[in-house]
Amino acid sequence: MKIDKVFLGKDERITFDTGELTVKNDDPEDWEAVLYGVENQRFFMEALRDSRKEHLIFETEAGTMDGMVAVEGLDPAAAENVVTVTGTSTLNGYKQ
Repeated sequence: MKIDKVFLGKDERITFDTGELTVKNDDPEDWEAVLYGVENQRFFMEALRDSRKEHLIFETEAGTMDGMVAVEGLDPAAAENVVTVTGTSTLNGYKQ
């Protein structure tokens, strides 16, 4: 599903061009998000370097969802500045 906005907290927003949230096999325990055109990748670079899990809030076409993520991939050299995160907890707010 398309991601409209991503927040780190109540007011801290991640700026990106487009994003896609995928729930595998309709299981809210198995999901990932890919963000394209991420403007400031510093947050993701630090999380990847420190193997740190972060709480993200996603506003999507199907409503607001949130969960803990681990940064799986970061491609700052690509023209699209792609960031891939994998869910490490239940995707709260997901309706099957």
